[in-house]
Amino acid sequence: MLKIEQKTERFYKNPNTKTTYILEESEVEEITEQQYRNVVESASFFRRLGGSVSQERAYTCYGYKVVKDTATSPDRQSKTVRTFKFTWID
Repeated sequence: MLKIEQKTERFYKNPNTKTTYILEESEVEEITEQQYRNVVESASFFRRLGGSVSQERAYTCYGYKVVKDTATSPDRQSKTVRTFKFTWID
């Protein structure tokens, strides 16, 4: 059985600088494979809205999958970073 752990970090723009963000909130939750696919496949939708999305892939126990998803809002004021950890449970 596969266990997927998602760490979500939300940042907001530092008003004193141009390019840095300040951590606002962080949470860790366990998600299903369907929820994982929904997050990964939503990248093109958010790009069409005007935001920027970058996905980092790596080899995991589940295959070559997205392990980090970074989404920036269209106004560049907030950023969400999702990190995925895959674990096999026997």
